[in-house]
Amino acid sequence: MSSSRQTSSGLPDVIYVMKKPILIIVAILVVLVGIRAILSMGGADDKTLVKAALKESLEASKEGRPGGVMDKISDKLTVNKEQVASMSQIAKWIRDSKPDVTVTQQEPIILEDEARVTSPVTIKANFPGGVALDKTIDGVTLIFAKESSMDYFIIPTKKWRLKEVLLPSDVMAQLSPY
Repeated sequence: MSSSRQTSSGLPDVIYVMKKPILIIVAILVVLVGIRAILSMGGADDKTLVKAALKESLEASKEGRPGGVMDKISDKLTVNKEQVASMSQIAKWIRDSKPDVTVTQQEPIILEDEARVTSPVTIKANFPGGVALDKTIDGVTLIFAKESSMDYFIIPTKKWRLKEVLLPSDVMAQLSPY
């Protein structure tokens, strides 16, 4: 005769012990799904999100906080279809130069998973070698893309990130500090 003990619920100990971790996992999943549902309900529209990303990155740049900018820049950032610098180089330049960038017109045009902001942009910054820049460039187009990301390291989400900057063809003449 087997000597299997039973719990107060009438289940053998082994099944009861196995049931407990499963219930904990199910409870965690329910909480995560609930958090995701709450975050997705009543979320801001895409225009508001793009404008907020632009505003936050401009403020962080001026303060020399690369983290606030890097979170809003795509790993695939290009300027006029050319790769510009590594993310670490961009972060170092932001930290050292504290560029003050002003985008006059910040109203984006949303086309599915892409947003475009075309505006005059004023840049005040110091470059290596002691070269100071204070110029306004007309007709700059900032292209944002909705990219996959993670909130709280576990919740998949989408974030708007700057993926491309299009400068007018004559921009080199405008950017010359001389």
